[in-house]
Amino acid sequence: MTNTELQTKFIQHIVYDGVSGTEAARRAGYSAASARQYSSTLLATPHIQAAIRDEQYKYLNGSLASKAIKTLEAIMDDETAPAGARVDCAKTLLDRAGIIAPKSIAMSPFSDIPIHEMTTPQLEALIEKTEAYLDEVKQNKSVDTVEGELA
Repeated sequence: MTNTELQTKFIQHIVYDGVSGTEAARRAGYSAASARQYSSTLLATPHIQAAIRDEQYKYLNGSLASKAIKTLEAIMDDETAPAGARVDCAKTLLDRAGIIAPKSIAMSPFSDIPIHEMTTPQLEALIEKTEAYLDEVKQNKSVDTVEGELA
């Protein structure tokens, strides 16, 4: 369904100006006396709701996204900004670019092979060693630990 000129202006004021529905209706050209009623009616209308969502999507993924990236870049490059803020900006930009930090490699204290690279027999041997270690800890046999950790 095609929106009228007033409806289009109403949608734009909602999205780009961030004003209330009543204020958006007034700014769009609806009479001040009936702006509240028009606002309620428009905001309850499915095609107006859809148009607002579409316009928000375009705004968020268009100029607002570019502005957000520029803001992050400016903070990241600002040598007077706190180091933590600069790092957070860098991480956010990398995250949004799809560059994901590598996960730490799970290592066993009983093997030099990363767990994700172990074969089934190696994993079974690791489980046996781990279970034996746990049994010793439970029985307090000569196992050196520091606060429950391997010493």
